[in-house]
Amino acid sequence: MRPSSVIVNVAVDQGGVVETVNRVTSHDKPVYETHGVLHYAVANIPVAVARTSTIALTNVTIPYIEALAGVGFKQAIENDEGLRQGVTTYQVHITSQPVPEGLNRSCTAIDE
Repeated sequence: MRPSSVIVNVAVDQGGVVETVNRVTSHDKPVYETHGVLHYAVANIPVAVARTSTIALTNVTIPYIEALAGVGFKQAIENDEGLRQGVTTYQVHITSQPVPEGLNRSCTAIDE
């Protein structure tokens, strides 16, 4: 990246997604520089704006809750591809591919 670029690593509290992010920062000292690039690597960024974060999270999850409550689980995942893709386990099977990779387990497609 060019000098004076800025990286905001919003997943740093889960190991990060940027090769040059090598430490977690804090709100007191939120940035550091590597190779002329500023890195913002504060863990759990939403905590700084807890009320706003809660409202945003609620706004995006309520439709899923309403879908599940309205027609039940099986019908809801049949009706909504996004909801179906978010299911990680179902009837003792792991249904999300990234989950079993480090567990020496297999993955079963939700449709099976």
